[in-house]
Amino acid sequence: MILILQVFYSVFSGLLLGYAIPNEHLKFGCAALALFCLIPYYFAIKSCKSYKNAFLCGFLQAGSTHLYSSYWLANFKDFAALTLGASAVGTAIIGASLSIFLYFPYSDNSDFNKELKNKDRYKLFESTSFKMIYFASVYTLYEWCKSCGFLGYPWGTLPTAIYNWNIVMQIASFTGTYGITFIFALTNAIFAEFLEEIVNLINFKKIEKYKLFDLKITTSLTGILFLIILIHGGYWELKKLTPQKLLTTIAVQKNIDPWDLITDSKSILISQELTKKQLEELKTINKEAHLVVWSEGSLSYSFPGAHSHYKKNPKENPLVSFIKESNVPLVSGGSFTKDKKNKIFFNSAILYDKKGNFRGVYGKNHLVPIAEAIPGMEYPKIKNFMNKVIGISNGWTPGDQYVLFDIPAIYHEGRRLPAVKNINLNLNAEEEEKIENANPSVKIATPICYDDAFPDIMRPLYLNGAELFINLTNDSWSNKASSEYQHFVVSSYRTIECRTPMVRVCNGGYTVVLDPKGKVLKDLPLFTADSFWYNVPVYSKMPTIYSKLGNWLPWTLFILLILYFAKVLKDRKIIKY
Repeated sequence: MILILQVFYSVFSGLLLGYAIPNEHLKFGCAALALFCLIPYYFAIKSCKSYKNAFLCGFLQAGSTHLYSSYWLANFKDFAALTLGASAVGTAIIGASLSIFLYFPYSDNSDFNKELKNKDRYKLFESTSFKMIYFASVYTLYEWCKSCGFLGYPWGTLPTAIYNWNIVMQIASFTGTYGITFIFALTNAIFAEFLEEIVNLINFKKIEKYKLFDLKITTSLTGILFLIILIHGGYWELKKLTPQKLLTTIAVQKNIDPWDLITDSKSILISQELTKKQLEELKTINKEAHLVVWSEGSLSYSFPGAHSHYKKNPKENPLVSFIKESNVPLVSGGSFTKDKKNKIFFNSAILYDKKGNFRGVYGKNHLVPIAEAIPGMEYPKIKNFMNKVIGISNGWTPGDQYVLFDIPAIYHEGRRLPAVKNINLNLNAEEEEKIENANPSVKIATPICYDDAFPDIMRPLYLNGAELFINLTNDSWSNKASSEYQHFVVSSYRTIECRTPMVRVCNGGYTVVLDPKGKVLKDLPLFTADSFWYNVPVYSKMPTIYSKLGNWLPWTLFILLILYFAKVLKDRKIIKY
């Protein structure tokens, strides 16, 4: 009976978390549900009688969350068994492995824990406060583990549920998303312990005073943390940000089904028409566009050779001629061949200047496992197996550089860089005026699709000088709104972590402009062929704790847990100092 309850609690918790995350019913999820969704899982772990049971609970909780929230991965046609099946199993195994550590303080069959009950000096590790904080810490490490590395998948996490609570999201500039995971997991643990005490009262069971004391202390500390988060978020909510520059950007959402065998020329012609629509609108108000952006994969032919192809194609209106006529630089998703002989191909962002010259390329750094890159494909035996059995003969190669593009822009309302007259440059009046009146440029980074989900890609782009993120994405293969909104919410944290605006240009959505607070400034409805222009604000650098230190919080929790287990091993006389 207990095992049945544990299974129910674990699956129910996973489903609650899945529903808290953006889904087909709730556009941006339910933040309030994130405060309670782990309570059943907490009870399941606490009631386990063995590490085997804990492993099962973790497997079911993580697996059910993944299947419920990311079921759209099954829409990746013939590879559903890999995209959904393999990712679900992998996520479940990570959750199961971490659940073993979650269970340790609650284990009654641990010799160490039996000894604790008889020794006052270990009371800290017996306390309810320690167990709740321990639960939050290990769960934070679980979300860290599942979100990092080549196989990382930062979907299905607590922070993705709270986009509607933008004031809370702002703490990501200090702790990254993991501070949000920690405080919400801790709150779930507190509510679970209070609920248990309420049940004890109803059943006329004795309430232990030391436990109530622990609950009061932990609740007070958590309340203080939430207050700090709210004060920090309130400050940023009220803070008025003044742009330094403006980059008038045309975003094109062509909404072509990636599974349709549409020609490259037709795709380009659709994008051209949507671009013209905005160029004509800008002309009516005497404004000029500074940049046109097309989504991931808009150009099918591989560069640099494709440049010659696009001088003549599409025949109705060759791409290069269109760019020259528009007189606006273009960034478009495409591909780049670095080494044809060794089959090194990049999923790329391609830059054309306003004269139609091919100027540069950025290769996608973080490839989607299975869909874009197969581990071991460099080995002939694995490559032959994948080709014969699954039908995959080759994949993309990860980009090997962090590339920035300089795009001419304008100053915001005459705002200039620090006046040159206040700097001792020994310039005459004419030289000072020439410098002050010079047009500025904006350093843009062009992360592609999955790139924007990972701080280990976005932080280096920011630290190398990026003033604006322009993300090119094509998630339309999923054919689900939840997929588009989940990706958007994941990427929105990058704007807060680096206090840097972002333009997401997607094939079918969610095409949007975000400010450094993660707030939407302009957007397009999903799965519609449309475009917009927007004066994208670009700000002076606002370095954050997170942009400087990265994932300091999970690393700190990891080190503290290592020290805790080192003490455990020492006290059990397994190791000696």
